[in-house]
Amino acid sequence: MSTQSKKTATKPKVLAIVGPNASGKSDLAVQLAHKFNGEVISADSRQVYRGLDLSSGKVPGRWKIRGFNRRYEYQDIPHHLVDIVSPRKPFTVQQYKKKAQRALQDILNRGKLPIVAGGTGFYVDALLYDFQIPEAPPNKHLRRELESLTTEQLMHRLRALDPSRAKDIDIHNRRRIIRAIEIIVSIHSPVPKVNLFENRESPYNLLKIGISLPDKELKRRITNRLDKRIKDGMLDEVRRTHLLGISWRRLEKMGLEFHHIVQHLKGEISKEEMFSLIEIKDNQFARKQMAWFKRDKNTTWIDVPAKVSPLVQDFLSREA
Repeated sequence: MSTQSKKTATKPKVLAIVGPNASGKSDLAVQLAHKFNGEVISADSRQVYRGLDLSSGKVPGRWKIRGFNRRYEYQDIPHHLVDIVSPRKPFTVQQYKKKAQRALQDILNRGKLPIVAGGTGFYVDALLYDFQIPEAPPNKHLRRELESLTTEQLMHRLRALDPSRAKDIDIHNRRRIIRAIEIIVSIHSPVPKVNLFENRESPYNLLKIGISLPDKELKRRITNRLDKRIKDGMLDEVRRTHLLGISWRRLEKMGLEFHHIVQHLKGEISKEEMFSLIEIKDNQFARKQMAWFKRDKNTTWIDVPAKVSPLVQDFLSREA
């Protein structure tokens, strides 16, 4: 065995399932968790928030008491980092990394397979790769200034400060754009790109599976998924969250669906316009997700879920 192989063999094994929204990551992760004694760690920046189930695309699980522990389960599989914080306050990638690392280590300590599943590329990489995320305390004065700007003006400022980060960010998520600018201003420089994409070392023996579907099929799934969520009550869910004290402004900052749902609920656009705008943004976001995940050359891409099980079986059977 080579030195590099020995080094990899000493690391704990972790499985990751990545891909764009509506590609089937969640269902595949649950199937694999049942087959290979695993638990799921969500890597999604919106699914951490309590109450926003349909609007964030959470798996329809429930909180259950198991012994002395309370955990979120879907199809009897524990899902970590789902439904854990109030939507009143932002939840940063630094907070996500700390909580997700603890969950991952707990899963390993109990002899189970951690399965990281999600579409927020920065969250996936923050958990799985050994790079430091710059710590930047909130700057209330700067935030007030930035919140007065349009999204287009915010993106113009971010491009001037860090063109590389501007290319990767979700342009529909004002909260994330503002936070990116805040970090850059705090550390007085762009976030080093090498930390995100080059020479990354993982503390885990990692098998990363990416789901890649034909464009036509992915678009069909995105449309069907959006239609189902609306029929299941997504608009009422956002309205109810607002009535519980979450401001329209706060909800809009969550990006993607939220912005146009709020516009519709405030009477600014019709339901048909809302559907069309969300559909366009979801497809744009799916392309951005794929562009992010394609940067990792160690990802194994599949187009049929049935192909995954043999890959995982082979990965787990290798000498550890």
